[in-house]
Amino acid sequence: MATTPPTVPVPHEPLPAAPTPAGATAPLGRIELLCLQLDDQLYGLPLQLIQELRPLQAALPLPGQDSAALGVMNLRGQVITLLDLRRLLGLPCAADACRQRAVVVLVQQNRHLGLVVDAVVDVLQARPEDFRSLPPGFSHGWLRGLVLAGDRQVLLLHPGA
Repeated sequence: MATTPPTVPVPHEPLPAAPTPAGATAPLGRIELLCLQLDDQLYGLPLQLIQELRPLQAALPLPGQDSAALGVMNLRGQVITLLDLRRLLGLPCAADACRQRAVVVLVQQNRHLGLVVDAVVDVLQARPEDFRSLPPGFSHGWLRGLVLAGDRQVLLLHPGA
């Protein structure tokens, strides 16, 4: 029996301009996105949400959770939930794609979350005019839009509220 990916409510307000942290090099008006890879597709997360990148480590499974919830991990004394981005998006796990995996630790509204991805690619500096809406009728709790920057097509992720 196939499971449907969990949906997470996503506010539909415009993406705010990223604040420029000390030492950042984003030109004014640009939004920095951390580009992640699943198979041949790139996904982007606003860099301001990222706390750190870590190699995948064993998670403590919690019984009765959705299949996307891999469990919890100890991050310097703080327990954070690990979610598999592939499973959240309803993508199969090809054996070769799942060998090298990374954890992207997000912080949003004082909540920590670990997203397990195939690879972290780079940081993309996107301009406001690079952002596009998803096609009408298409809805997914974790996808917010599309970024077209040069020859790159990056699906914009939004971890929800």
